[in-house]
Amino acid sequence: MDVADNTVALVTKHCGLQLELYQKCVTQNPENWDIKCITQKRALAKCSEDNVPIIKHVKEMCDPFIKDYDACVMKNQQDPTICLESLKRLFHCTEEHGKLPPSGPPRPNATSPPQPSTSEKPTGTTYGYRGGV
Repeated sequence: MDVADNTVALVTKHCGLQLELYQKCVTQNPENWDIKCITQKRALAKCSEDNVPIIKHVKEMCDPFIKDYDACVMKNQQDPTICLESLKRLFHCTEEHGKLPPSGPPRPNATSPPQPSTSEKPTGTTYGYRGGV
């Protein structure tokens, strides 16, 4: 299962009700779903951010690209194809930051242990032990 499939599965698992309510609203309001379903959309977004760490991470890392694309679409509602370059930049950001590192999804306030410099090499039979307590 790739990251996208895993993300969708986690959203469905943790936010199934919000997803269902949003989908119903969109289906029932084909002409103006973007206005009528804003409450359901926000509830789904909040639930997803709270329960699927990679979504929050991507939103934080790609915030400038999200804002740029949203502003472009709002400005060019008659012809959103003008915003394709903004969309491409946003897509590339999400591709870059939407991959899970080997250690799993990002965690808030996680600190990683200090890493030795690449110039420090173990010598003799100490295998990197430099003394001390």
